[in-house]
Amino acid sequence: MRKAISYSLCLGLLTACGDGNPFTFGVTGVPIDPPTGGEVAIGLATDANVAFFANAQTITVEFIPLDQGTFSATYDRKVNLDVPGYQAYSYQDDPLDRMFVAIVAESPDAAIQAATVMDGGQFTKFFGGAIVTQVGAYSADTGLVSYAGTYAGLSNINAPGAELLPVDPSIDPALLPAQPTRVTGDVFINTDFTDNTIDGAITNQELVEYGTAMPDVFLMPTTGNINATNGSFEGTATGGSYEDQFGGAEATSVGGAVDLGQEYGIFVLAQCGPPGDAAICANVN
Repeated sequence: MRKAISYSLCLGLLTACGDGNPFTFGVTGVPIDPPTGGEVAIGLATDANVAFFANAQTITVEFIPLDQGTFSATYDRKVNLDVPGYQAYSYQDDPLDRMFVAIVAESPDAAIQAATVMDGGQFTKFFGGAIVTQVGAYSADTGLVSYAGTYAGLSNINAPGAELLPVDPSIDPALLPAQPTRVTGDVFINTDFTDNTIDGAITNQELVEYGTAMPDVFLMPTTGNINATNGSFEGTATGGSYEDQFGGAEATSVGGAVDLGQEYGIFVLAQCGPPGDAAICANVN
């Protein structure tokens, strides 16, 4: 049996979800306990447990607005929607219901887990959000530390060639749902654990389905903003905001949830230095 990973997640309408709209992920089989660490969220209000097995072919989702109400919805594994370092799942109940995509990841040391979910929009609105969860014991590192890896996001721009369920061609296009477009990129973060400050950037962003480059996103310095107890922090980004979470002994990993208005995204990064770190880490002492 593969190792289980857990999340807590509620997705919201635009930048905040309404009360009573929790999301729950899971798979049938062995129950999974909620994570023991902290969590941070973007565009979220009410927390709910999220759990699935790594590389599972399906995940189940409960209480999502406009999928199946209080019933469980099964999100199917969508390998063709994966982006580097992240796994994708999707759900659409019928041709005239919203089409949701979920992108998830776990750090190599299993100390940080992250998920973002969004539909492509219908009737001028879309639902989306992102969450990062710290699992297990955490302790801060010391001095200057860098982290690097990849970014995965979802935009409410309608994806060309969308994998929507077939629809009667006589249906008015104004009624049809859309599929969110995937976003990829690279992330680099510098952290000073002496004064609890971070800054960094998301670069090389691209709308995957369009092959179109997007502007870099800069994570503004947040002096003294890292919580010394649980390693959480938040700040502003160009065009939006972010909430992040360190994890592991001596902060081996960091994850982020990013809200850019019409795009939600996540990153799960390993610390520069250990074997297998990102190529850019060769430029870091």
